Amino acid sequence: MKSISKILLLSAVGLYVESGNLSYASFEVASFHLKSGIPTLHTHHKYIRHTQEILNLSSHLFDKGTDKGVKIASVCFITDAGNCDGHKLNNNDDYTNPEDLCKQAGYSDTPCPEGSYPSDFCPYDSSYHAGCKCDAAYNQRCDGYDEKGVGVACGGKYKECCNLCSDYQYTSIPSGYVSNGECQSCDGKKYKIKCDPQKYVSAPTCGTLGGYGNTCTDDGGTYYAECKCPNNYEWSSSQKKCVCATSFKYSCSGTGYSGGDGNSCDNKYSKCKCASGFTWNASQGACVCPGFDFCTLSQDCSVLGYAQQSCEGKSVKCPFNTNYVYCLD
Repeated sequence: MKSISKILLLSAVGLYVESGNLSYASFEVASFHLKSGIPTLHTHHKYIRHTQEILNLSSHLFDKGTDKGVKIASVCFITDAGNCDGHKLNNNDDYTNPEDLCKQAGYSDTPCPEGSYPSDFCPYDSSYHAGCKCDAAYNQRCDGYDEKGVGVACGGKYKECCNLCSDYQYTSIPSGYVSNGECQSCDGKKYKIKCDPQKYVSAPTCGTLGGYGNTCTDDGGTYYAECKCPNNYEWSSSQKKCVCATSFKYSCSGTGYSGGDGNSCDNKYSKCKCASGFTWNASQGACVCPGFDFCTLSQDCSVLGYAQQSCEGKSVKCPFNTNYVYCLD
């Protein structure tokens, strides 16, 4: 490097000789370099009048201790970025380091925020950069209705969006309710709820009599554990409706019956009327024929001989069905 610098220096001197303006120069033995590796020397010219010393110039040119009217001369390259004032050309000073050059040019070594990476690197030191660019994965605006971005944003964009599920107010389903819809929100699963139809009935179902017991309320209104039932009816928890009271269980038809006794519910009675010769047995819930009365006989009129429905003479009607008769003549 020193020999190259000497050649450059001699070339500079030759140029001044040819122009008629003689310039003396000397070269400091120590070389100075920017950390970027660019050799830099500083130029100072002093015109002198004693042209006769030209012949002795070469012998003193690189003599560090010369005092023969020679001033320090050097070549300054364009890449020296303004450091050609000569103030730093001595054995003790150093040139501005790359970090300072980058800072002076507005570059920074501050790490980029999450989701971005450095761009526009400083030419003196690549650990410094002018800005940050967002990663391509950050491409969601997340500014739609009822949504927000997941995690941190980069340039106003996110990797993914999530639903706020504002219409879903519950994070769990309370006792007595069931799900009426669910939504995967930014904070986990959320629910809409409604009263459990297996446990409650609505007010309209109960009708004008209303309901009683435990209640439940949702967007559809108020619900009851049971409905009030009219007379002769009772509430069936399994069927979720009013049904005939369990006492109304007899149809009161067939042999030995002559109809129901008292009020009916769905054509059933709590007690029956019995035909002649039969009596009501509450423990059996039936009309029975006590002892050896004629009611123990077959009640089939045809079997008993009452095979006709009319006679020309006298006749006897069948006691079990008066439409059939026994002809005497």
